[in-house]
Amino acid sequence: MGRLTVYNITFLVSLLCFTSTLSSAYSDLDALLKLKASLKGPIASSSAMEDWKPSVSPSAHCKFSGVTCDHSFRVVSLNVSFHPLFGSIPPEIGLLDHLVSLTLSQDNLTGELPKQLAKLSSLQVLNVSHNALTGNFPGEITINMTQLEVLDVYDNNFNGTLPEEVVNLKNLKELRLAGNYFSGEIPESYSKFESLEILKLNGNSLRGKIPASLVKLKKLRELYLGYSNAYEGGIPPELGTMNTLQLLDLANCNLSGGIPPSLGNLKNLEFLFLQINNLNGTIPHELSGMISLMELDLSINHLTGEIPSSFSKLTNLNLINLFDNKLHGIIPPFIGDLPNLEVFQVWENNFSYILPQNLGSNGKFKFIDVTSNHFTGLVPKDLCKGGRLKTFILMNNSFNGPIPEQLGGCKSLEKVRISNNFLNGSIPPGLFNLPLVTMIELSDNLLSGELPSDMSSDVLGILTLSNNSITGKIPPAIGKLRGLQSLLLDMNQLVGEIPGEIFDLRMLTKMNMSSNNLTGPIPESVSRCVSLTTMDLSRNMLVGEIPRGIGNMTVLNILNLSRNHLTGPIPEEIRNLTSLTTLDLSHNNLSGRIPSGGQFSVFSGESFAGNPNLCSPQDQSCKTSSAIILLHHDKWLALLVLLMTTTVMRALN
Repeated sequence: MGRLTVYNITFLVSLLCFTSTLSSAYSDLDALLKLKASLKGPIASSSAMEDWKPSVSPSAHCKFSGVTCDHSFRVVSLNVSFHPLFGSIPPEIGLLDHLVSLTLSQDNLTGELPKQLAKLSSLQVLNVSHNALTGNFPGEITINMTQLEVLDVYDNNFNGTLPEEVVNLKNLKELRLAGNYFSGEIPESYSKFESLEILKLNGNSLRGKIPASLVKLKKLRELYLGYSNAYEGGIPPELGTMNTLQLLDLANCNLSGGIPPSLGNLKNLEFLFLQINNLNGTIPHELSGMISLMELDLSINHLTGEIPSSFSKLTNLNLINLFDNKLHGIIPPFIGDLPNLEVFQVWENNFSYILPQNLGSNGKFKFIDVTSNHFTGLVPKDLCKGGRLKTFILMNNSFNGPIPEQLGGCKSLEKVRISNNFLNGSIPPGLFNLPLVTMIELSDNLLSGELPSDMSSDVLGILTLSNNSITGKIPPAIGKLRGLQSLLLDMNQLVGEIPGEIFDLRMLTKMNMSSNNLTGPIPESVSRCVSLTTMDLSRNMLVGEIPRGIGNMTVLNILNLSRNHLTGPIPEEIRNLTSLTTLDLSHNNLSGRIPSGGQFSVFSGESFAGNPNLCSPQDQSCKTSSAIILLHHDKWLALLVLLMTTTVMRALN
C-alpha cells in the first residue's frame, strides 16, 4: 500500500475533471450556500448558519459564522460545530479548494464522506468527529492531502478495515480513528508514520495482536488502543522502548499475561491505563522508573501481591486505581506522603491493617474508596484538609472509633458511604447540612447519640442510618431535606412520635423506621407523601387507627405496619391501591371485617394474622361494634364485670 494504483490515478483524473467543470459555475459563496442546504437536515436548529445568506457582495461569505477567508476572499477555514444539523456533506465541499482547515464536528451528520474531499489538497486539518457518518472510510481522498497534520473522524459509524493510504501523509501528527466500527488487525504499515504524535484507534472492533513494530513511531506521544478492541496475547514488551510516550491507553482490550517490567523505562510517561483486562501476576517494582507518572490505573484485572515499596519514587502520582484485583498486604505509609495524590481507589481487594493516618494531609485529596477490604483502625482525620474531598467510601471493612469531626465541615463532600464497619460515637452534626452531599450511608455500625435538630439540604437524596444505636426523637428538621428520596432509620433506639413534617417530602420514595421504640399515631399527613413506594413502620409501639388517607398513596408497592398497637378497622380505601403488592398488618389490635375485592384479593391471610378482633369477609357473624367484640374475650369480659360491680356497690352506698 502507499503507491498510486491505476484505480487511484483514474479516480483523481475523473475527480479533477468533475471539479473543474463545477468550479467555473460556482463561487465560494455558491458552494457555501449549497453546503448549508445539504447540512441542514429536516430537524436542524433554526439558528444554525442563519447568517449564511445570498449576497451580491464578493466578500459577504467571509463574514459568515465559522468562515475565514484569505485576502482574495477564498475560504481557508470552515468550522461548523455543535449544531444539530442532521444533514449530510455534499460533493460541493470539493469546490472550496483553498481550505486549510475543515471542521464539521458534533453536527449529527449522516451518510458517507464525499470523494470530492480529495480536491482539498491544501488541508492541514480535517475534523468530522462526533457525527453519524457511515461506510468505509475512503482513504484515497487523503492521497493528495500532502499537508495534512490532523485527521479526526472520532465517534462516527465508519466500518471496514483501517485505511492504509494515510501512512503516506508525511506531515500527519494526529490520527484519530477511535469510536467507530473498524475491524481486522492493526496494519504493520502503521509503524511507518514519520511525524505521528497521537494515534487513537480505541473503541473499535480490532482483533489480532498489538504490533510490536509500533515502537518505530519515534515521535509518538499518545497511544490509544483499548476499549472494545479485543487483542490476542499481552502487552508487547517492546513498548518499553518508546521513550517519547506520555500516554499509553490499553484499557479494556482483552489483554492477558503479566505487565512487562520494561514499561518502567518510559520515563516520560504520565498516564498508564491498563484497566479492565485479564492481566495477572504482581505489579512490577520496575514501574517505579516511570518518574513522570501522574495517573496509574490497573483496576479490574487479576493482579496479586502487594503495592511495591519502590513506588515511593512516583511523587507525581495524583491517581491510583487498583480496585477489583487480588492484591493484599498493607497500604504502604508513603501513600500518605505523596504530595499530589487526589484519587485513591483500592476497593475489592484483600488489603489489611490500617490506612496511613496522614492520608489527605497534602490538601489535594478528592476521592477515596477502599470498600470490601480488611482495614481496621481509625479513619484518617485529614482526608478533607484541603477542602476538596468529594467521595468518601469505606464500606465493608472493620474501621473503628468515631467518624472524624472534620468531615462535618467538609463542604466539598458529595458522597459519604461508610456502612458495615465498627464505627462508634455520635454522628458529626454538620454532616446533615453540607451543601453538596447527595448520599449519606452510615448503616451497620455502632453509632450512638441523638440526631441533630438542625438539618437542611436540597440535594441530599439518600440518608441511611439503619442498624446502629441512635437514640432520641426523630427531628422534624428531616422535613427540610427537600431532595430526600430514601430515608432508612430502622433498627435503632429512636423514641417519640413520627414527625408529620417528613410526609411533606415530595420526592420521598422509600421510608423505613421499623424496629425502633416509636410511639403515638401514624400522622394524618402521610396522605400527602404520594411518591412513596415503600413504607415500613413495623416493630414499634404505634397506636391509633390507620389513616384513611393512605388510599391517596397510589404508587405504594410495600406497606408494613406489623407488630404495633394499631386499632380500629382496616381502611377500605386500600382496595384501590393497584400498585400495592405487599401488605403486612399482622400482630396489631385491628378490628372488624377484612375488606374484600380490589387489591385485597392479592393478599394472603398472613397479612392480617395476629389481630384477634379481625374476621374474614365471609364471616356473617362478624360484629363490628367494638364494645360487642370485646365481650368475646375473657379478659375484657372480666374487666367489664368488675367495673359494673364497682358501679353498683357505689350506688348502694
